[in-house]
Amino acid sequence: MGCCGGEEPEKQGMVENRRCRDVLFLLLFVAYWVGMFIVCGIAFQSGDPNRLIYAIDSRGMLCGSVNTYENTTIDLTDKPNLYYLNALDLLKVSNLMYAKTICVSSCPTVQELCSIGQLPCTSNDQYMCPYYRFAEDNLYGKLSSVNSTAAVNYWDQLPTAQLDSCDGSFLQAAQSNAGLDLSALGVNVSMCDVAAGSSIGGKYLQAQSQFPGKGPCYPVWASTVPYFNRCFPKFPENFTSSVYSMMDTTSGVLQSATGTLKNAFSATGPQFSQHVADISKGVLIIVIGGLACGVLLSLFWMLVLRYFAGFMVWATIAVVNAGLVGCTLFAYNTAGMLTQAGQWGAAISAQLPPISDPTGMTRENWSYIAYALTAVAALVFLLTLVMLSRVKVAIACIKVASQAVSTMPSIMLFPLLPFILEVGLIIYWVAVTAVLYSAGTPTDHWRPATQDLQPLSLKELMLTNSSQPAPPATLKPDTTNMTRTEVMDLCANSPDCYISYDWDNRLMYAFIYHLFGLLWTNQFVVGFCSVVVAGAVANYYWARGDSRNQPTFPVLKAMRNTVIFHLGSIALGAFIIAVIQFIQLVLEYVDKKTRNLQQQNKIAQWLMCIVKCLMWCLEKIVAFINRNAFILVAVKGGNYCSSAARAVQLIVANALRLAAVNVVGDALLFLGKLGVAACCGVVAFAISNLEYYNNQDKYPATYLSSGIMPIAVAVLAGYIVAQIFFSVYEMAIDTVLLSFCEDCESNNGHPKCAPPLLLEALGEKAPVEAGQDAHHPQKPQRHR
Repeated sequence: MGCCGGEEPEKQGMVENRRCRDVLFLLLFVAYWVGMFIVCGIAFQSGDPNRLIYAIDSRGMLCGSVNTYENTTIDLTDKPNLYYLNALDLLKVSNLMYAKTICVSSCPTVQELCSIGQLPCTSNDQYMCPYYRFAEDNLYGKLSSVNSTAAVNYWDQLPTAQLDSCDGSFLQAAQSNAGLDLSALGVNVSMCDVAAGSSIGGKYLQAQSQFPGKGPCYPVWASTVPYFNRCFPKFPENFTSSVYSMMDTTSGVLQSATGTLKNAFSATGPQFSQHVADISKGVLIIVIGGLACGVLLSLFWMLVLRYFAGFMVWATIAVVNAGLVGCTLFAYNTAGMLTQAGQWGAAISAQLPPISDPTGMTRENWSYIAYALTAVAALVFLLTLVMLSRVKVAIACIKVASQAVSTMPSIMLFPLLPFILEVGLIIYWVAVTAVLYSAGTPTDHWRPATQDLQPLSLKELMLTNSSQPAPPATLKPDTTNMTRTEVMDLCANSPDCYISYDWDNRLMYAFIYHLFGLLWTNQFVVGFCSVVVAGAVANYYWARGDSRNQPTFPVLKAMRNTVIFHLGSIALGAFIIAVIQFIQLVLEYVDKKTRNLQQQNKIAQWLMCIVKCLMWCLEKIVAFINRNAFILVAVKGGNYCSSAARAVQLIVANALRLAAVNVVGDALLFLGKLGVAACCGVVAFAISNLEYYNNQDKYPATYLSSGIMPIAVAVLAGYIVAQIFFSVYEMAIDTVLLSFCEDCESNNGHPKCAPPLLLEALGEKAPVEAGQDAHHPQKPQRHR
């Protein structure tokens, strides 16, 4: 029942009568998934999926939803878009999180634009204000005609307010430094004192609103475009020059920041929309050029490997050796050493492409390169000689795998099942993770004291007539005796703080549990596919390559054996890989958190690099053993531990043979994947050049602004299809090879059950048992 539940009796060939193995780990896996569903319940109970669709404003309120503040309802259901009040807050992209935002019904367009060169702006649509409930200058309750607590357009109502005090120093400095004429607003800055306490005082608020950073309302200095319910600014071409003319100052900071942000927001927006539209219009290109073509080309490549694998392998080996010799001779010739090697050297040098005298480069360096290439070429040539017999076995394994796959065509459709399972797993995991991500409580985050990200403020620039903003107040104030609401208000009104929903420890542990569940389940699905394919292909091998001795439905039988007997072994093997992958993720997290420490301490940096490298190597080694252990689980029906131990023995005893087959097989399959993807790209390109996609007048619904994205998606789809098909083929090759190694080890180096192609590669003949025709071998024995 456990992993090491006793020794397994040695049985040759496929074992028919099997028992359930590693049941304990299957129960643990099921129990873990019960916990996964509990995490799902916690996510949907604590999270709000609307936070994934709509943004959070600078007060922690959710756009497009009803919010509550101190028993006051702030209805934002008709305001789904997040808008940045002060466009200058975005002039440093890293300051984006600290920018003050509100929720609006629609993103301001060019019609609402308040051009800097045309200030003062006198239309109410050209201004955005904080929610009336949180209006600046204590205006809440003083504007009688504003009824909604969520109102954001009340600039035209400001003159109705009666102010307690009025300070005209800012307007005087602004008018003096910027040369701005405020008479269009009916404002006389010298009358500010008498305006206090009267309704005319509100006009000074309208005048102050001309300048971002002063409020209480903010001009729309840039038109915006909506992306994912967020209004991103599109700065006009003359934005920088307009600011200059208004401020009459030379601000290099403003110029570079404006150019950077304008390029970031303005350049990507239209292109992104066009690319998405092209993909939707080019669905037929993706389906035909990527999916259909990928399936046909994958099948064609497998047919080519079946009949021409030998030629392709020997040609590749010859090209590699010839290429290394050619590179070596070129290096000697460039170093000037070939002409000094006598007549034969001069003759070879004359056949090489002419080169200029390397006076500008060191001949000594080229001589070192030549020596290194000589060593590499000699080593590769010696390995080729040593591996010749094993390469013949590798070619035979590839051909036998092709034969095995051809006798059971349904095995090519089997990857669709794990593919569907993987897609379902990813969709489920992402959905739960997203809802879990939306959980948490509002938390205030203050700017670190060492961080210089203060937003550029025209208020500061005008008052000081300087190109550099005043130093930010970066220290978090003392909030010990403040209520939670007061802390949130303080953060919302500070330029050095932002609010986000953060996890507590309970949610953090739930996410860690959920993450490990993804790793374990992903490896479980991979292991399930491996055992089923290995079981089906192994039946062909141990039937000596005779399809008549195979089960009627080998794939279904292999799937039945896997589901009934071996899910526990798969769960154990998947758990081991998942633990290693989880440790790698933890190391990546630690590496990220200690990046500053590593920059100061080179020893810590090297240690982290070494540990990560060792874990990567460990994962590859364990995954390789795991894969071969699953093959033996499918063949012998043993538990995971005994199968892994036997796999290690076979790997050590047949290291060179395994290396040859893996290198040759992986190289051919990789070339196949690239070839399929490239051909899919060519077909997709040909389809995209049809009139159906290029004649805008005749076919406006399918006209493509550019065929790049549909072609790229088609290439990716073709590669994925090839990966699915070749994963079965790769597993078939590994199964044939390991079965061959097991056959050889069990019979003193002389395989008895190998298909004829493998025996021919070894120069052996198929054994003929008494009463059996050599051309009709017997069925494999049933073992009890």
